[in-house]
Amino acid sequence: MIEFKGNISKSTLKHLVKKHRFFGLTLSIITTFVMLPMPICIALYSKSFFLLNIVCSVLLLFLLLPFRPFTKGELDKMSPKKITLEDEYIVAIIGYGSEFRLIDEAKELRDYGAFYEIVFPVGKVSNNFICQKNLLVSGTLEKFEAKFKGKIVRK
Repeated sequence: MIEFKGNISKSTLKHLVKKHRFFGLTLSIITTFVMLPMPICIALYSKSFFLLNIVCSVLLLFLLLPFRPFTKGELDKMSPKKITLEDEYIVAIIGYGSEFRLIDEAKELRDYGAFYEIVFPVGKVSNNFICQKNLLVSGTLEKFEAKFKGKIVRK
């Protein structure tokens, strides 16, 4: 069993926030382009430019939402507290719950020097699998890297 446990550092947290912002922005853009055509068509058909201004303002605010500052409580909830690799599973315990994946489902293991980021393919994407090297409490980094043989990318 390999286990990372504890609070991540500020630099690792900065990387995690950046990933969450990118994910939020991507989701906002997709949602906006799905929701945008209908209100614009209705506003143009009814020649209500006031309605068009309201719709555009709301959508602009929706696009800016991922850039709002996170509170200390939100940062604490989004950062991983414990990550465990046992047999073929990897489990991440975060401030708001837990999440698990099969190790074989990992697309790549990114090594950033001070921490690892486990990347999964589309459909299984998660920002919660960040393992800070100095938080290793059980197992070794060599055993950890061996689980992801052939998928390690050094950044």
